[in-house]
Amino acid sequence: MRFLRPDLLEWWLVIPAVAAACALHGRLRRAFWRRLSMDRRFMRLSRRSTWRRDAAVLAAGLLAAAAIVFALARPQVLRAARVPDYERQDVIVMLDRSVSMRARDISPSRFTRATRELRYLLQHKPDGIDRIGLVGFADSAVVLSYLTSDVESVLFYLDWLDEESSVLFGTNIGAALKSAVDVAKKDDRPSRKRFLLVSDGEDHGTELNTALALLRAEGYRVDCIGVGSDRPVPIPLTAADNDESYLKDDFGRRVTTTFEEATLVRVAATTGGRYLRSTSGTELERAISDVIDRDRRVLGWRLTTDYRDLYPIALAVAAVAAAALCFIA
Repeated sequence: MRFLRPDLLEWWLVIPAVAAACALHGRLRRAFWRRLSMDRRFMRLSRRSTWRRDAAVLAAGLLAAAAIVFALARPQVLRAARVPDYERQDVIVMLDRSVSMRARDISPSRFTRATRELRYLLQHKPDGIDRIGLVGFADSAVVLSYLTSDVESVLFYLDWLDEESSVLFGTNIGAALKSAVDVAKKDDRPSRKRFLLVSDGEDHGTELNTALALLRAEGYRVDCIGVGSDRPVPIPLTAADNDESYLKDDFGRRVTTTFEEATLVRVAATTGGRYLRSTSGTELERAISDVIDRDRRVLGWRLTTDYRDLYPIALAVAAVAAAALCFIA
């Protein structure tokens, strides 16, 4: 045990002062009863004048004073704990950038909600995650960030994606999967690679079967998170909420998009990954955390030590003793 403020231990002199005050109080009270003309048999009717009450008052007062002085000195106790050492894994995120991700069935939009939760993941990266890679895709895929431990670099690309105003038509999940595999193969570290696909499920490409065969051959597993509701929703082209800002067909009618689950379920099932769904956006943070925390391998245990403050316990004891003192007195 150690004290952060040992200089305040000098206040222990309060304790004998409290004891002396209680003793003086008891002595004066007994002297008063002796001077009082009252039959002794009536004096026994007063429980508050017994020696047991005096002892209880003294004990409560001393305990409260001692606990307060103990708390003032800021005591700390050394605590040891066993914590697991997790295997360090790399995560390659594939983020759907297609125009359908602009739909606002999830507030403020599917894409903005996804980047917001991915940004939260980066800022609160779990212990088992080492490096992050980022692949953006629509009709084609582009590697925005190779595997890096520089979180700020990935955050920069997420900020850039949020501000990007280009309208990207088409969705090619197969191309995204191939690009993610290329990122994993170009890395020279032997760390285990994990793949996270965030999309609304639409796929207009022709490369999905080839990509899935490649993933199975390499033993990679893809976890998928679906973003979107089941109802058809229009596709905004700009941030402005007016009729001209929505995607329309050749007849001037608004084009709608609906969340498609089948492709994401297939990708997860084929590769042995996990599929999770976010229909309102509020489940997205939990879905990402569940996927990232899944199958973390414990390599061993290590002993950590830290100091724990004891002054809150001492203050609680002082409060209880003071309450008891008020009740007794």
